[in-house]
Amino acid sequence: MMSKLTTRKLASVLIASALVLSGSIALSASADAVGKQGTACTTLKAKSGTYTCIANPLKTTPKNIWATKNCIDAQATYASDVANLATYTKNASNATSQSQSLLASYQNALTVAQTSLDAIMNKNSYTIEYDPATHKPSVTVIGYANAIAAYQAKLTADQAGLKAAQDALAKDVVGSQKAKNDQATINAYTTGVKYRQQTIDQLNKTVARINQTITSDQNAIATWTSTVNGAIAQQKELTSQLTSEIASAKSTRAAACKTGL
Repeated sequence: MMSKLTTRKLASVLIASALVLSGSIALSASADAVGKQGTACTTLKAKSGTYTCIANPLKTTPKNIWATKNCIDAQATYASDVANLATYTKNASNATSQSQSLLASYQNALTVAQTSLDAIMNKNSYTIEYDPATHKPSVTVIGYANAIAAYQAKLTADQAGLKAAQDALAKDVVGSQKAKNDQATINAYTTGVKYRQQTIDQLNKTVARINQTITSDQNAIATWTSTVNGAIAQQKELTSQLTSEIASAKSTRAAACKTGL
């Protein structure tokens, strides 16, 4: 009799243990079982039928969820759009900044050229004659127009003196002292004419070069102003488009990832 009771108790214990064990296994299995999209899962990238375990893209609990391919694809599109906006914004900002820096350099160059031209035309002092004894300036004028007029007057006078000396030499007895003196005078006037003409030419070349620089800088400023304004306008337009795409992708993602909830 005792043997039968013991056997029955043992059977009861085994059955109870089996039930508990099976219940535990069932509970463990249900923790990662797929019910529908949005239910919790534990192992990222795990797959079960048409579902994949991913980090919840909607940033709500649970942390990891089972998701359909549509939800996963929608999340990928949204993430790509966000990355595209970030990359575009960085590149566009750098390009605009470089264009603005170049524009500023041309504006600065224009200011320098205009200041230089103003000094030549209106402020600089030009020496017309030097004191033979001290070699210091004895006659000076202010401004380009006055300088050109004075240099031209000296050039005309030197050319007249040269012509007179040449005419005198033509009448001299070859080898005479007068011929030697007239030749020396011719040489002096020739040097003077050359110097006056070089001075005039150099001053004119300087003014022409500065004017050319000013024109070039003004053209560059117009071009780069248009480029900068266009870049800024385009950046605003494309940023708006990309932002709109992100909003659309976010809405699509929300719909795709909430399906079945």
